Amino acid sequence: MISAVDQGTYGSRSSHPNEIFWAIFDATLLTLIFMLSSDMLVQLRFVQSPMWLLCYAAMILRIATVWSAFFQMLLRNWFVLLFPAICLASILWSVNKAATLTSGLQLTMTMIMAMYLGWRYTLSVLIKVLIVVFSIGVWLSILHWATGIFPWPVYTRTGGLAGLFSSKGMLGIRALFAVTAIVALLMMQRHEVWPTLRTFAMIALLGNIFALAVSLSMTSVLLTPVLVMALLILCWHRVPSTIFSAGLLIVIAAIALGPVIFVIAGINPIEAVLDAIGKSTSLTGRVYIWQVAVEVYREHPILGVGYQAFWQSPQFLNEQLLTQDAGAVTSRSFHNFPLEILVSAGWAALLAMLVLLWVTVARLFALLRSTQSPAVAGAITLILGCVLSSLTGTTLYRAHEIMIILVVAFAVSAGEDLYRMRRQAEKDATGQ
Repeated sequence: MISAVDQGTYGSRSSHPNEIFWAIFDATLLTLIFMLSSDMLVQLRFVQSPMWLLCYAAMILRIATVWSAFFQMLLRNWFVLLFPAICLASILWSVNKAATLTSGLQLTMTMIMAMYLGWRYTLSVLIKVLIVVFSIGVWLSILHWATGIFPWPVYTRTGGLAGLFSSKGMLGIRALFAVTAIVALLMMQRHEVWPTLRTFAMIALLGNIFALAVSLSMTSVLLTPVLVMALLILCWHRVPSTIFSAGLLIVIAAIALGPVIFVIAGINPIEAVLDAIGKSTSLTGRVYIWQVAVEVYREHPILGVGYQAFWQSPQFLNEQLLTQDAGAVTSRSFHNFPLEILVSAGWAALLAMLVLLWVTVARLFALLRSTQSPAVAGAITLILGCVLSSLTGTTLYRAHEIMIILVVAFAVSAGEDLYRMRRQAEKDATGQ
């Protein structure tokens, strides 16, 4: 499943006598980083931190062996480092310099590891590994649901299966991403996917759908049809024309007639959906948490209070308690990545994150136009899932988390593919 590095990445591979060793090394590192960043080991806290340190050491060693080529890749993808650079720079005005320094270094290392993975592997390989790792985590969570085999609660305090993870939302998002990636894999050509992996994916699809249901993570449940529909639209050429036409007609009819039906029936659609999924109009307290973030932002509107300094600074103790009362108990977060970034490092950091997202999506669409690959369409859809889920979640701004790793890895992998295609086109044009 792990492909060899393209010739254009490291240069000539024939000069590497330890090619098999480094291939196994990289594959192990990729799998371990995906496991750790998806919080599969979050319940084993005594294991998680040492494993991250092991990843740091292994990554530094690996980069040292290919530094010249890796540095050239950094130059081609310099925009990725804008966000961690600004977060690190916020130590200059941070209200808790130690917290900002520690968190900033962890974020920088996370981005560098993600850049290496994107440089090392194609989008197809990244998506296949995501399917395997996430599905294993989901199946172990289902095993815990069925047997209670692990020494921690099966359900969260508010209900819903958490499994290996610390919350039902974590399990739901992992299952959502696995479902999306599996649909992309099933649309790949036969020669692109091993038969064993295709069979595994179809079985894993059922498990992930079941996990979505028992997790009771309504955000993930509601996002599932959105992401799958987006993926099918991007891969319309792989979908039978009759199915695609019927689905498109249903969507157009729903958009056109939906508001009219709601008005005639006297239904408020937002309240109806929230009532149906058991949510309040405060979005389980998130609105109140966002109000706290806005108040802190108004006091520090330009530069923020320092990256991750708010949550570790005694001067904001009252505000921290307000967020806990509103529901931010299992994770200290504003549950909205733009607000989190604004409070942490201000507008410059938020703009850097938006640049990263913009360039990533632009590269992926450029690659999709050239290849029509379901793997590229899957990557675009997963980026959409990262953004949407992070608007009410605890991701896309901090170190050691899967979504920021996926965004960076996809950005670099797509960029390297485009770079190699341009080089090949130039060679063809000059007749070399």
